[in-house]
Formats: sequence, structure tokens, C-alpha cells
Amino acid sequence: MNDEELDISALISIVLKRFWLIAGTALLGLVAAILVNVFMRPVYEASALLMINQENAGKLDETGYGSFASMEDYYRTQYQLLESRSLLESVYNELNLSQYEEFAGGLGALRHAVKIDPVTRSRLVNVKVRAYDPRLAMEISNTLAKNFVQENVSNRISMGQDIIRALESTETSDEEQELLNSMPQVVNSDFIKSLKQQEASLERNWAQLSSKYTPQHPEVVSVKRQLAATKAQIAVETRRLVQSIKIELSGQFSGNNIRIVDPAVMPKYPILPRKLINLAVGLLGGALLGLLIVFLLEFLDQTIKSSEDLEKKLGLPFLGFVPFEKNKKKESEYAPMLKKGNVLLAENVRNIRTMLDFTLSDNRNAPLLVSSSMQEEGKSNLAANLAVALAQAGKKILLIDGDLRRCRLHKVFKVSPEKGLSYIWDADPAKADYAANVQAVENVKNLFIMTAGQRPPNPADLLNTPKLADFLAWAQQNYDQVLVDCPAILPVADTMLWGKYIPRTIFVIKYGSTNTRSAQLALDKLRKANVKILGVVIGHYKPQGFSYGKYGYYKNYSYYYYDNDSADKDEKDKK
Repeated sequence: MNDEELDISALISIVLKRFWLIAGTALLGLVAAILVNVFMRPVYEASALLMINQENAGKLDETGYGSFASMEDYYRTQYQLLESRSLLESVYNELNLSQYEEFAGGLGALRHAVKIDPVTRSRLVNVKVRAYDPRLAMEISNTLAKNFVQENVSNRISMGQDIIRALESTETSDEEQELLNSMPQVVNSDFIKSLKQQEASLERNWAQLSSKYTPQHPEVVSVKRQLAATKAQIAVETRRLVQSIKIELSGQFSGNNIRIVDPAVMPKYPILPRKLINLAVGLLGGALLGLLIVFLLEFLDQTIKSSEDLEKKLGLPFLGFVPFEKNKKKESEYAPMLKKGNVLLAENVRNIRTMLDFTLSDNRNAPLLVSSSMQEEGKSNLAANLAVALAQAGKKILLIDGDLRRCRLHKVFKVSPEKGLSYIWDADPAKADYAANVQAVENVKNLFIMTAGQRPPNPADLLNTPKLADFLAWAQQNYDQVLVDCPAILPVADTMLWGKYIPRTIFVIKYGSTNTRSAQLALDKLRKANVKILGVVIGHYKPQGFSYGKYGYYKNYSYYYYDNDSADKDEKDKK
């Protein structure tokens, strides 16, 4: 399996681990969409279709009526005119829109309700209007289209009359003459251009001569006459050109290049809310929000959940994990170790036992501590099950409840707390006898337990005495291996006191719960006390995604193992 497949598997596991969070946010998004659909006021849209022809506008360019660089400029201008303040104001006043709640805000509300939507690659444009009342939407759209057409006709007639008046006038004013001179036919005439160049040259000569001679000088008079003749010729040529288009223009402005193709009709169904789209967006948006939250939580999560986390965050070897199993039958915590056949928890604890054999290859019977950074991380559970596993391997095991503050192993193994570790400091020699404070576990051969006994007022002081060293020396002489369930490291210093005599520990973290920073602080304390950390066990491990993370093969023990009953049955079938 390559890295990409592992990454995909990890992503799927992250999603499935918090699947209900994603499902919850998706459900909230869906509920929000339903509320929008229920409470949002329906909005209707009516649309009138206009055709805007550009042909007449092209002729107007030649006559000076408007100046457009291209068709695109022309149509863009028309779309802006459709949304102009003056046009909207005429519609607003004509329909008395101030009486309607949605348009009471003035022209801004009307401008927001109007949408000019050109039809691509055509001369058509839709004038769309939205309103709560379908009839009102229709009336606004039609009125806007109608007023735009009328305004266009009025402007063309007004401008056309000005041009025709200038053409027909025998004595034109300066303003009218400027209008005629600016017409494209005049400006673009090659003959008139040459005359104007000649006029400019004569004006320069006249200015130079006037600076040297008097007005009556023959050369000055001659240039002045030529200049006057040239200007007269320009005026005649201009009049000739404008008269040549008089007939063409005289009837041109009575028509209109804009017309209504389809008036708006009253819409039957609202355009908003879009119920199906809202539901899809709400559901998808909620799910995406959930995914975002899930990956954000995963990014912020500083807990340890895999052997890779151990190596990257703590730099420690991984010994194994203890799966979390619900105790529905109220059995003891070590009951899975006593069952026949394929039991997941038992197999994993035995794997940890095997890993310890490799780790302690120089001294496999060395005494061990079981520690953790905080309480309730699975330390005592591992100690109990590992002690059973070691005893099942044929070793004589002494399990000591080293937590004189919060002892619990007497409850796990159902033995008396009236004898145990705290009594070895008793003044009465009979009560302080080491062997007298050790109890055998009835249903586990070779397993002996020393409970914490009665809680003393000064646990740390008791552990910091030579008596503890003497007791541990006795225990190592009389048992094959000693296992001590220590208190949590961060709250108290008891584990470091045990470490003075047993400098090896198995460190336990709780899957998805132990904070990396807390684990590092606890491990630093152990190292300062010269306690060797043999490795880390992940307790309360829970399967995520499709399997037990990258250890999914542990779910398939039945492929490799089968219980004794099944084996016996198979043998009988063969016979």
C-alpha cells in the first residue's frame, strides 16, 4: 500500500470518526433551508423583451447624431440608459410606487428590483423586474420598456429637427454652422481638407507679412484676398455637401430603432425562494461546514492516536495497544485473558508481553513499573491484564498496587484490602510480614497480588524509606517478576520514588485523550529520575473508520486462530 492510499484511508477515518458531527451540521443546514423556504416571502419576476437596432444609429454617426466607437459601445450605452435615474424616476412616479412597502425606500429600491439582461449575440434585451406582487412586477417591466421607447423617439425627433433646421436655414447661426461643420461628410471630405490646409498656409503668410508691412502693402492685400476666396470656397463646398444629404435625413428621424417585441405577462410562479436549490445548498453547505469543523478539530487535536504520533511527538517505541471493550456482563477487567479462543484484548496484551521480552532481552525477569501522565488513562487495566499474561506464560508474578492514594487493584481481583503494601511499615511484626501481605489470585495460577492496603496519611514519606528497598529485594528473590502499578506521574511524585528501586517503566497513554504536552512533561520527570522508558502502550484504543486505523488486521484473528471448541468439532467431523 502506497503513501497516497494511506493518506486517503486516514482522511476517511477522520471523517468517519466524527461522522455524527458532519451529519448534525448537514441536518442544521437542511433545517435552515426549510425555514427559509417557509418564511421567505415569494418574489415574482416579469420580463419585457426589447429589440434595439443599430442600423439607424450607424447613419446618425455619419451625420453627427451621436458618436459610437463600435456597436458594443452603442449597446452598452443603451443598457445604461435603461437603468438611468431619469427613466426610473418616470416609472416610479407614473405607477406611484411609493405606496408599496417594498419600494417605499425610493429609486434605490426600484433600481435594485430592475435587471437588464441582454440576449447573447442578438439585438434583444430582457427588462426584468422583481416584486412581491406578480401584477406589479408586470406593470413596472412594461412601463419601463414603454417609457424607454418613447424617450428614444423624443430624443431622435428633437435632434433631427435641430439638424434639419440647420440644413434649411439660409443664414445659420454660429452654433448651427458648428453643427454642420462637425458632420462626418464635411470633416472627412478630401477636397475640404485640402482647402483648409491652404487656408492655414495663407493665414501664416498673412501673419508674417502683416508683421513687416502695412495693411495697404500689395503683398499683404494679395494674401488677404486669397485667404478670403479660400474661406468662401470652403463655405460653398460645405453647403454643397450638407445639401446632398438633406433629402436622406429629412425623413429619417420620424422612425424608431427600438421596439417592444414581447410585453411582460403576469408570472404564475415565484422565482424566489428556489426551494429545491435552497434545500440542496443547505444540506451541502451544512455538510461542508461539518467537514471544515472536523478537519479543524483534527488539526488542533494534540492527543496521541497512533504509533506514528508516538514516534513524531514523543520519540518512543510502540509496544502495542489495549482495545476498549464494553463490559456488558460486569466481568472483571482481566476476564478476557481467561477465555478460550480468539479474544482481541487478550491477543493484544500477549503481543505486548512478547514486545517486552524483546525489549528486556538482557534480563527478561527485571521488575517493571506501569505509569502514565494522568489518572484514568488505562494504566491499572494494563497492569492487571499484563500480570495475568505473564503468569499464563509460566512465571511466578507479584503484582503490587503502588498507588497508596487511589488504589483499585483489590477491586479488580476481588481480594481483601485489609492487608497490603501500607502494612509493611506497621510496628507489629506480624502485620509487617511481607509474605503475610501477599494474596494469591484464585483463578489465575502463578499470580499473586499485594494491594495498597489502608491509605496512609503520608504516602510519599513511606515510599522514601529504606523499608521499600528491602521489600522489593525480598519480592525479587521470591518471585520471577515484579510488576508495580504506580500512581499518575504529574499529580504526585510517588512514581519517581518507585523509580529509585525499579528504573524501568511501561508508559501508558489513553487513545485520543492524553495530551502530548502532558505526556512530555511526565516523561521528562521520569528521565530526570533516571527511569528508563521501555516503550508506550496505547490504552482504551477504539476502532475508527473502516478498521482499527492502520492495525485493522487485528480484527481478523479468526483468519489465523480458532477456538478449541471449533477445533474439537472439526476433528470429530473428520473422524
